[in-house]
Amino acid sequence: MMAFPLAIPTQDVPPAMPVLHREAPKPDAQFPTESCLANTICEVKDRVRWRTRAWKPAFCERIAHAVQESSQRYNIRPSLILAIMINESDMNENAVRTTMKNGTVYAKDGGLMGIRCVVDGQGRCINGHVRGMHWKKVMDPVTNIAIGVRELAHYRDGGGITNVTVRTRDSHGVLRTKVKRISCPHKNHAYWAHYNHGPYYIDHGPARHYPHRIAVLYYALARAMNMDTSALTSMRLTVIDRGKRPRTADRPVEARYQKLCQAIRGVGPICSPRTTAQLRPDSAD
Repeated sequence: MMAFPLAIPTQDVPPAMPVLHREAPKPDAQFPTESCLANTICEVKDRVRWRTRAWKPAFCERIAHAVQESSQRYNIRPSLILAIMINESDMNENAVRTTMKNGTVYAKDGGLMGIRCVVDGQGRCINGHVRGMHWKKVMDPVTNIAIGVRELAHYRDGGGITNVTVRTRDSHGVLRTKVKRISCPHKNHAYWAHYNHGPYYIDHGPARHYPHRIAVLYYALARAMNMDTSALTSMRLTVIDRGKRPRTADRPVEARYQKLCQAIRGVGPICSPRTTAQLRPDSAD
């Protein structure tokens, strides 16, 4: 997945992907209306876009409908979907990053959700859940959102992997140690880390903080829409750096995310007020 730097600030659904089913969170009433979502999307787009045109209300409505539809299908909150959209593309539906290998195009990452397509000579994807899709179809905004949200659900519901060491006795009674692969329980990180990391969570280097980067946007967007933020109040988002306080959803750390959250905080309130569980009042950062 890609993330583009922030300077100061055909509706076809792709084929179903296999998911290892774990019970998903139960739906709640804290999802915004589609009109609230469309208005929020237009305002946020206007604040975070970088040298790209603003979206017209009709396009915002189209994007809101796509987000709402996938949100309800997979029980993933719209504010999380928008957070990933901002992080991956700065809400630029035409964003593309090309990876070259041996002088030829190997892969493209693009669209609102930063979907990766390893391309063949005919411009079709040959990887993972987009296998067989043409790159142009992947770039369709509605399809791009549907693919991204289904990817999120895939990792939430068992698509992530972790290794555990187990000790068992063989038929001769000898104790053997082996490494076993199991579905990742996401105990020390938010499940959306895998959207960037892939099946295995990366607990070192800058990548370890990807889930926190998404979380601060998720939190800011939920607050802007007067949505419930309690899902983020007790969540372990990422590894704790020795000697430092845990990273929490209400406190952006890196400059890019401070700017983005400041921009989002300037939106609204657009939706009708609802009670939210806050970590603590937002700081000025």
